[in-house]
Amino acid sequence: MVNGLEIAIFAIFLWTISIMYLAPTISKTKHFAVYGPALMLKIVKNRKLLDRISKHFPGKFFGKISVIIVIMSAFVAMAMLIYGAYLSLSIKPANAPSLRLLIGLPGLNPAIPLGFGAAALIISVVIHEVFHGIVARNHGIKVNSVGALFFIIPVGAFVEPDEQEIQAADPVHRRRIIAAGPGINIVLALVSLLIISLLLVPSASPTHNGIYVEGVDVHSPASYLISTGTEVTSFGNYSGSQLGNLLFASNMEPGKLYNATIYDGKKLTPIQIPAGVVIDSVVKGLPADKANLSVGSVILSVNGVIIYNDTVLGNLLANTTPGANISVRTVAYSLNNTGKFSGIQHIYNVTTMSKFVYYSQYDPSANQNSYKNESFMGITLTYGGILGVPIEQMKSIVSGIEMFTNPWTGALVFISLPFASLYPVPSSLAGLFTVPLSPFIFWGTVNMFYWLFWINFLLGVTNALPLFVLDGGQFFRDSLHILGRRKMFSFLKNEKTMKRVMMLSNIIVLLLLFWQVIIPRII
Repeated sequence: MVNGLEIAIFAIFLWTISIMYLAPTISKTKHFAVYGPALMLKIVKNRKLLDRISKHFPGKFFGKISVIIVIMSAFVAMAMLIYGAYLSLSIKPANAPSLRLLIGLPGLNPAIPLGFGAAALIISVVIHEVFHGIVARNHGIKVNSVGALFFIIPVGAFVEPDEQEIQAADPVHRRRIIAAGPGINIVLALVSLLIISLLLVPSASPTHNGIYVEGVDVHSPASYLISTGTEVTSFGNYSGSQLGNLLFASNMEPGKLYNATIYDGKKLTPIQIPAGVVIDSVVKGLPADKANLSVGSVILSVNGVIIYNDTVLGNLLANTTPGANISVRTVAYSLNNTGKFSGIQHIYNVTTMSKFVYYSQYDPSANQNSYKNESFMGITLTYGGILGVPIEQMKSIVSGIEMFTNPWTGALVFISLPFASLYPVPSSLAGLFTVPLSPFIFWGTVNMFYWLFWINFLLGVTNALPLFVLDGGQFFRDSLHILGRRKMFSFLKNEKTMKRVMMLSNIIVLLLLFWQVIIPRII
């Protein structure tokens, strides 16, 4: 059966071939032109609107600010490409991301919603082009036409400055005109971020102060009673912020049933669930895997020591010589026909390994000499089988407020939220908050501003790259011309030298882009 992606690829292929075939005919018309695979609908009347706006807008000043913004954005873009290339070295072919995730178009990229994404893209492209025109008029450059840009569907607008005038313009002025497009995109991204992080999301209050369930171990006791997207508001005598530290500080007896409360956005539901640290996964080939420890089981004790939490287990292993035989007692639960848990206990004999050896292979940067004398089993743990985040922390994550305290990490996390299915904000998470407006209107507004941030940031940073098909390519060329006016860089006045520098920048950017596509699929 033909799927949506195949239809979209066929439509793009057919459109592109048609545009290429008809390009000579289209170029002879007055109101149509070809721009790569896109069709431009030119409007030569009503261009005075740009003149009226430019008279009241400080375009020259904005052009100067945009130059600084684009330079900074170019460094950010290159840093992200280099960081992405570095991360790609650790991605195995089986885990290589789908090529669809590398396409920044709504509908084709499954992480970008068609509605919010398409609206944000059209708005962002229109504003991008309009500001090229406004700053061009501020510098006395004639605008021949404005119009709509089509790639199967309308994808934005364009402003067409007079080619002869803009080529004859001083590189300083031309660079400002070019920078205005990505510059306004970055400004809009920042404004959207501020609206989300300082105005909208702060006005949402968690109905309860608990743990948002991001996931549940499928073989754990929690999998029978707790669903992803709900909130654990109490567990035993723990509630509120205390729930976030159960894995490391719980004093509840492992394997014993305790009362808990679950909130699904509508009602609180009381349940009973076994306490204790749960084996979330085992690393293949390491001691726990060789001993066949069962995923989803609760660890009751190790060498007779009751394992209340991960801190107790970590201290025990830290004081156990690598290569020692330890006895691990666990209990695996199932839910019987009466709705009650029944457990089967197992005792495993595990021969530990050195924690230093593990980190040498899997995470050398975090290794320590002290690990040579510490034991390691090769397991990951959760508490009760619940993969959760405090609801207040989830609020901080979706608000993007962490970008102000930790710009690099915060930005990477906020930009990647769609790939974690957190934008658009899922209804299950949104339902856990009390908001000042209708939830539909409130969260719809939050989502719209997020995608305005996301698309504008993407357009601004991408267009800052020194690549020939982007604004950044011409920006970089003009920057070299300006730099060549200085005695120290006078060698840049040589056209051959200029072309070599431009070619080198194109090769570097293209290499970094293709690296992230190819390397994860071959190493």
